[in-house]
Amino acid sequence: MKTILLLGFIFTLSVQCYSQIDPQKLLYLQKAEKARRMKNTGRALTMVGGVLFITGIVTSVNNIKDYNNTGIPLSSSELRNNFLLYAGGTAGLSSGIPIWVLGGTNQRKYDDRAMSISFKINTSPQNKGLTLTYRF
Repeated sequence: MKTILLLGFIFTLSVQCYSQIDPQKLLYLQKAEKARRMKNTGRALTMVGGVLFITGIVTSVNNIKDYNNTGIPLSSSELRNNFLLYAGGTAGLSSGIPIWVLGGTNQRKYDDRAMSISFKINTSPQNKGLTLTYRF
């Protein structure tokens, strides 16, 4: 019975010690997660924008070749669709690339900051006591 109580007491102490996360480190981890989502969104926008941009250019070139070969003018819906593909691709690329780059840069920055702060209790005989480590 005493061993069960002792183990319960040790478990309670260990949970309390390890469940407390440094608020500054938690803030950096939250910012790193936001930056990761930003990077993934930028990557997706860039890929979709690239596909739309290339599709818009290819369909425009094909329609111009068809017009030169047959002499039949392009309809307004074809011109509008080509323009929408081209404009959507340009918008996706021009917004996706900076978001991708900024997200990646911020993710690395906040991951490094989160790993640079540590507070631990040393139990080795050489370094007994508390240690606060800040790497920059």
